[in-house]
Amino acid sequence: MLFKLGKKIWILVLLIVFVVFANGTWSVYQKSSFASENRELAQKELEELKVREIALREELVRLETKRGLEEEVRQKFDVGLEGEKMIVLVDAPEKKKLIEPREYTLWEKVVRMLGFK
Repeated sequence: MLFKLGKKIWILVLLIVFVVFANGTWSVYQKSSFASENRELAQKELEELKVREIALREELVRLETKRGLEEEVRQKFDVGLEGEKMIVLVDAPEKKKLIEPREYTLWEKVVRMLGFK
């Protein structure tokens, strides 16, 4: 009887040890998964920033030239050089649709005349 009780205690102790190790392993797994997701997001953001950096460098090179600077000033401030004329194109106004009066049926006329509608 004492031998069986000792065996059950050892099984209980081993079960507790297993649960403690499993909990630690699960915690490490969750941290690893979280770090992996964050790394992927950081890599995507880095790629986007590299593309943006390239675009900004190209824009900077364009603005360092006289022509590029002139284009930017004309675009931002709607100005021109002395003696130049500016043509402004305006969209044609939309034609308004005329709503033709609707022809009422005899019953609708009676209802309207009585003031129900």
